[in-house]
Amino acid sequence: MAATDFMKQTLDFIHRGFRGAAEGLSDEQLHFVPEGQSHSIAWCMWHAARIEDMFFQQIFQGKQREWESGGWAAATGLPEKGFGTNQPTDEAKTVHIASLDRFREYQATVADAALAFLGSIDDSELAREVKLGERTETLGESINLHLVIHLNGHRGEVNLLRGMMGFPPVLLNQGG
Repeated sequence: MAATDFMKQTLDFIHRGFRGAAEGLSDEQLHFVPEGQSHSIAWCMWHAARIEDMFFQQIFQGKQREWESGGWAAATGLPEKGFGTNQPTDEAKTVHIASLDRFREYQATVADAALAFLGSIDDSELAREVKLGERTETLGESINLHLVIHLNGHRGEVNLLRGMMGFPPVLLNQGG
């Protein structure tokens, strides 16, 4: 299997997890934040989609992010600026998805764009360097570190939060 195919397969798994994250939850449950430094399921969903949008559109392709070009902040009721990284806990606790249906449209748009990009390159492209602030890393490293590993960690956070509220995890017995 080509590395890009494996990445598409892995991201599809993560996408399915985040699509199912809100299943069966009320608005209050979707935005529940336990004590401490945790997040809500809504925050995890928002952060994951925003990170994926930023990396695949802006960093990897030099395009405008879907978030800005599609007017998604206004459509979803979410913050126009920021994407959750280094966000103060008190601010993160205020992230609220006003329109879950519109947010799901944004998630699908971002996921489709990411998978289309991966489908348009071959494994040799994974060695291309991309700039992240003051440092560089290869496209392959960036996809694995910031999207596959990072986002799957937040999928685990979603499952912990769902379990705390008595709901089953997403993608039970389907890879973690």
